[in-house]
Amino acid sequence: MSRISIQKRFFFHIHPLAATGYFAGLITLLLLFNHVSIVLTAFLLIIFLNWFYLGIGKVERQLKFSFLMFLTIVVFNVFLNQGTGPYLWQTSILGLSFKLSYPALLYGSVMGLMLVEMLMAFVLFNSILTTNKLLAVFSPVSPRLALLVVLSINLVNTFNLQFKRLVLYQKTRNVDPFNGSIRKRLSVGMHFLGILLEGALVSGMERARSMDARGFGATKRSHYRIFKWQFSDSFFMTSSLIIFLALIGFKVGSFGWTNSALKFNGSFSVADGWILCLLGLFLLIPVISEKVADLWTN
Repeated sequence: MSRISIQKRFFFHIHPLAATGYFAGLITLLLLFNHVSIVLTAFLLIIFLNWFYLGIGKVERQLKFSFLMFLTIVVFNVFLNQGTGPYLWQTSILGLSFKLSYPALLYGSVMGLMLVEMLMAFVLFNSILTTNKLLAVFSPVSPRLALLVVLSINLVNTFNLQFKRLVLYQKTRNVDPFNGSIRKRLSVGMHFLGILLEGALVSGMERARSMDARGFGATKRSHYRIFKWQFSDSFFMTSSLIIFLALIGFKVGSFGWTNSALKFNGSFSVADGWILCLLGLFLLIPVISEKVADLWTN
């Protein structure tokens, strides 16, 4: 069975203001809680959301891209936090001792997963909120802010497009940048990064000059599309806001967060269970709304 295009989904067609509010709440909630079970649940549900809207191929590419950053955060946490046990492994080399602390390993893994969550949430944000939607949301508030947001999004899109073209060009020359020794791949990767950053920045500056010359950011502008607020947008926004405020209440009560890696553990309380359920429900609101919309139209 073929996957339904994201352009035909309910989530893609909700009002830009409702979508912006949802993603703002999502990013905020992902930063507020670092309990192991909560972060792991959020990570799995964001993978599910991206699979549901973008497909398994894009999810696999995201995970491959994010794995190195996840590993880097874990390694840094393990090396910088060796002060408390229990220890999983200890060794000494040339008079320098190393202790693999369980709290540090757990804390680093959770922080790494939180970063991956943010990256995957941004990919979904970039797919749902197109340029014209962002202009419709931010132009009435601040035309300059709208211009800056659009340029930032376009810079990321240009970077990704040039990366795909560069890899395809290298493969036509029988050069696979993803094969070979680690040293070779790092060298090729850094070379690619330099080319891509230079190209993306040049393209971004040209676009900025062009948009500035046409008056973008000077005053409030009209749009090619008119977005009308509907009852479904009110339902989506209200349900998201209620769950968001409930989770903020748990955060105010100091639940679901540990400040120090040395005190980090996997203990689970009733409040953590409520946070887990509410955050899971918040993440699934788009999918639930999809099903409700399908039942309503059929």
